[in-house]
Amino acid sequence: MEKVTCKKPGCMVGETGICLLSHKTPESECPNYQLVVQDEPDAALGATPSVTVSEQKTPIPLPADAARYFDTGLELGTDEVAEIGRARYYHMVGVLGTSNVGKTCFLLSLYLKVSNGVLPNGYVFAGSMTLKGFEDRARRLRDWNLENLPDQLAEHTHLSDYRQPALLHIAFCEKPQHMRRFDVMFTDLPGEWCKHLVDRSSAAGRFEFLRRADGIVLVVDGGALMSDTKYSEIERSKQLMERLIHSVGIDPSVPLEVLVAKCDTIEMRRPDLLDDLLEYGRHLGFSPRETLSASFSKSPSVVQSGVGVFEPVDRILKHDLAPVSDKRRESNLVSDGRIFMNFRGTGR
Repeated sequence: MEKVTCKKPGCMVGETGICLLSHKTPESECPNYQLVVQDEPDAALGATPSVTVSEQKTPIPLPADAARYFDTGLELGTDEVAEIGRARYYHMVGVLGTSNVGKTCFLLSLYLKVSNGVLPNGYVFAGSMTLKGFEDRARRLRDWNLENLPDQLAEHTHLSDYRQPALLHIAFCEKPQHMRRFDVMFTDLPGEWCKHLVDRSSAAGRFEFLRRADGIVLVVDGGALMSDTKYSEIERSKQLMERLIHSVGIDPSVPLEVLVAKCDTIEMRRPDLLDDLLEYGRHLGFSPRETLSASFSKSPSVVQSGVGVFEPVDRILKHDLAPVSDKRRESNLVSDGRIFMNFRGTGR
């Protein structure tokens, strides 16, 4: 008697015939697939069945290789995220902007809020697969003296493989009774990536993974928008939005959140030029929304740290893309042909 089993936890290919990793023919494609042969016992002799593994796609590990594997906890690559996506839906949020606008500080402020349980709108922290990645980036914050905020709170983003994007993971559960779970992958990209994209369209290839994005957070420096360089700052942000549409191929139905960072330095005043940026986004086909934020305030008695950090994420998670355009349906594909259309974590 033959029985199909799988070495990957949670896979029920033997019962359902469906591979957890979405292989169309798991018996020939999946390395975890195995066929177990059970000999029929002779009831008269009181024998017990013997079990033989007749097919195994991977060799038996040697003792030196048999140790259990643990994730590093650092940033995830697109290949790792793709495998996660074969098992369950995840939201991808592209956090974009040029250097020193506050992208990493936004991510660290969000991480500190969720890990300390300071979440509005009925969410609770449900873990992270990249805790070490967050902690490595937050090293300077651990030594922060509230009376002397350093000029640079977070390390500049450096990728282990400069050719591949880095993603940081945070999981949320929704109250009450934690009925819905949201796995969110946030990009943490060097500002040079966005600068190169603005300078030349040939840099668009490294952003193609964002065609799968559920939302874009475009970070702009609020202080810069009220300085002598405000017009050049606005133009760079406009060009970046245009590249996302025309060069990268992002569908304009994807939510675009314009996060005005470092607003503690301008006492939470709204820059006048923000209207020009939002109008240009609408001209491109986006439906942009704005948020004034202060990830880490230099004057906490006036502006509280963390203001406006979670609001863009909350809106992206609640966004409903139905009906999804044909272009969006194509970009929803995860490798090996698995597709999650119209699903945004809103179902029970």
